[in-house]
Amino acid sequence: MRGLITVGAALAGALLGIALGPSSARAEGPGAVALSRFEPTPAGDPLFGVPSPFIGGHLVPRGLALFDHAEDPLTLSDGASPERVIVGSQSLLHVGGSLSLWDRLLVSASLPLALAQSGDGAAAAAGAGAPEAPSSPALGDLRLGVRVRLLGDDGDPFQIGTSASLHLPTGSSDAYMGEGAVRVTPQLLLGGRVARVVWSVAAGAVMRSSESPSTLAYGGGAGVLLWDERLQVGPEVYAETMLQGGSLSLTARERVEVERTTSAELLIGARLRPLAGLVVGAAAGPGIGDAIGTPSFRAMGTVAWAPPARPPAGAAADVEANADPDMDGIPGARDACPYAHGPASADAKRNGCPVEDEDEDGVADQDDLCPRAAAGSAGGDPSRRGCPEQAQGEQEPAAGGAAR
Repeated sequence: MRGLITVGAALAGALLGIALGPSSARAEGPGAVALSRFEPTPAGDPLFGVPSPFIGGHLVPRGLALFDHAEDPLTLSDGASPERVIVGSQSLLHVGGSLSLWDRLLVSASLPLALAQSGDGAAAAAGAGAPEAPSSPALGDLRLGVRVRLLGDDGDPFQIGTSASLHLPTGSSDAYMGEGAVRVTPQLLLGGRVARVVWSVAAGAVMRSSESPSTLAYGGGAGVLLWDERLQVGPEVYAETMLQGGSLSLTARERVEVERTTSAELLIGARLRPLAGLVVGAAAGPGIGDAIGTPSFRAMGTVAWAPPARPPAGAAADVEANADPDMDGIPGARDACPYAHGPASADAKRNGCPVEDEDEDGVADQDDLCPRAAAGSAGGDPSRRGCPEQAQGEQEPAAGGAAR
């Protein structure tokens, strides 16, 4: 356990060092802002945008594809002139994967791709030569993540974890998909499960090596498990608050001064697990506030491969040994007839096996000396166990002869 914490801390420290170190790629180009504030959680997490301490076993791979559509993520207004819709809609495809290790460590990666964006562009404000709203597909910044669960196990009511995400400047800085610089997000994660309710709370900072302001990122949510735990429904909210004022580069000729603002979004989501490893889901909700990157509305749908964690090798054997398939009160490991209901017996070979008693005299056929005769008795003479009582004056059969 201590070793895993050390490994997780070292990885998080390395990501932080990269983010705070010198960067040759400064966000000074046109559109050098990643508009979307939505970051999908790794496959297997209970919520869409709020990460949890979930790990899920050892050497369990998971993956997802999530389609995300936002309305009006970038509009500008100075209060006097009409509002400018720079990006009126943005449709992204997020592709991600993760791998759980030792039921304590999770490594993950996610890459967004802009399938379509539309709007008025910035040309009217910036003059000739300024870029218009992107109309062709564009890559976003690659996100690499590491997570360590410090306290609790999957399924416990209360768990604590920590994580760090590194965004590499792979995105197009003129398509509102990348910031042209490294950013890192260390977070504290809380979560768990109470009865049929799963919950998650996360808080951390988005630190940028560009000139864009750093932000505080936080959120929380819960889901109720229904229909044999195949369906989960619930709300979640996530937000970013600027830690200081600053400016954002929108075009080659225009930087926008921004005050300390908060961008928040509310989602109502549902997940369905039709098969053991397959998860499909959808969520939608409004943006809250008018900060840059806050949509008026967001909707999403996802398909994920997220198999449940395999139990430890010893645990599977224990479950099988303690199972009682025939529900006769005798654990399968001690039941000589595990799939046939029967009483307990001192004889291990007959423990839990049905009792056959053809003449219904209460003496099992294997102990009945007269199994097909009229009902007998279990008591009395052991040599006549299960045989009818002798009539008065009746003689026992003589050896080699018959009674007269």
